[in-house]
Amino acid sequence: MVFEEKITHLKTWLGKQPKALKQGISVLLVLGLVVGGFSFVKAQNACAVAVNGQVVAVVQDQTKAETVVNSLIKENQTKGTNVKPLQSITYQTTEKNNNVISEEELKELLAEELTFEATASGIKVNNGLKVAVRDKATAEKVLEELKNEYKLGPEFTVAFRETVNVVNVPVETSKILSLEDAIKRLKGESGVPRYHTVKEGETLWDIANKFNVSPEELQAANPNFTPERMQIGQKIKMVGVADPLINVEAMAEKTVKEETALPQQMRKNSTLPFGQSRVVQKAEHGLKEVTYKIIAVNGLEIEREVVNVNVIKEAKPLIVERSAQTMVASRGARPSGAIISPFGQRNGRMHTGVDLAKSYGTPVGAYNSGSVVRAGWYGAYGNCVDINHGNGVVTRYAHLSTISVNVGQSVEKGQSIGKVGSTGRSTGPHLHFEVIVNGTPRNPVGYI
Repeated sequence: MVFEEKITHLKTWLGKQPKALKQGISVLLVLGLVVGGFSFVKAQNACAVAVNGQVVAVVQDQTKAETVVNSLIKENQTKGTNVKPLQSITYQTTEKNNNVISEEELKELLAEELTFEATASGIKVNNGLKVAVRDKATAEKVLEELKNEYKLGPEFTVAFRETVNVVNVPVETSKILSLEDAIKRLKGESGVPRYHTVKEGETLWDIANKFNVSPEELQAANPNFTPERMQIGQKIKMVGVADPLINVEAMAEKTVKEETALPQQMRKNSTLPFGQSRVVQKAEHGLKEVTYKIIAVNGLEIEREVVNVNVIKEAKPLIVERSAQTMVASRGARPSGAIISPFGQRNGRMHTGVDLAKSYGTPVGAYNSGSVVRAGWYGAYGNCVDINHGNGVVTRYAHLSTISVNVGQSVEKGQSIGKVGSTGRSTGPHLHFEVIVNGTPRNPVGYI
């Protein structure tokens, strides 16, 4: 009512003014109403932000919305180049209401709604894309560090066993990895689980050693698993263990000096009194210079080939004569080779078998008939075979280069079970031979 009275007074006052003054005032009033009305309408407008045609938020104006989107693009530029959102973003004028949100709230919302793509450098293995990193320099550094990690010495040359290429690829920024994560992924250390099927004769400790984890870690990964009730064929989850996506091969020719020894020779002598023996010739170690061609994959030696042998000094065997009346048949087939490290204490630790001098690749025969209860990698023993002969007797053959039998297989006395090598904790090619009776290592000399 007050507003209407003011309008009436204004009309009365204008009626008393000269014509020119009235026209000027009228124009000013019209302009004021137009500008004021426009400003009022403008002040009531806001900006609706739509993703793929669906409105997700309302902000004060389009400029603020575009600033937020550009800041998200800039943050993703640390992952690659040519960054862009995969979704369509549009802006629409709308009336301002109580649902208008701040720039910070819009940024948080769009970070969840939008997926960004960038041009990155992908590492392809046998033509399949395996990982993507920010740029070519990072990709080349990933591959170089992989090679350096498995280069066993300055004399080794390294190369990938697969065909490996670096290419530019469009990829979601969330899938572009850092240098460290890309190396882990290619090495198979990205945490993708794998399962092991329990074989006959395996214990939880055997499986843990094989995969370089502790029994406690295995138990934690398999909460419903009871080691005492482990069954053949049961699957056990191996957390953090997976096959590598790239295999690095290291190769070298290496020349080393090795001591040689010849098997002890026993002779019958009917002229010797009952129970007596004599040394006819003392044993002497020989010396040879051997050049090996060595091939290792991912740090593990898989092949060692003799390229050249230069004998520096010939070995002599220990020759012993015994009374013919004392010779008896052995209970098993004695593995050939001179004993170069006996049973007992060695360097402050118990040596639970004997080391027999044998050349790399020499076939290894079973001590006696029995059933194979272990055939595979066994910690410091390297490639290892255990044979159960019954009556509590088990024989062990360690550091093998290859294994030619499987768990559960029956073998005959003297049957080849593998070849001599230098796997595991070994300073050179030889056969580590053990005799285990009712779980306790015994001196093999008493059985061979």
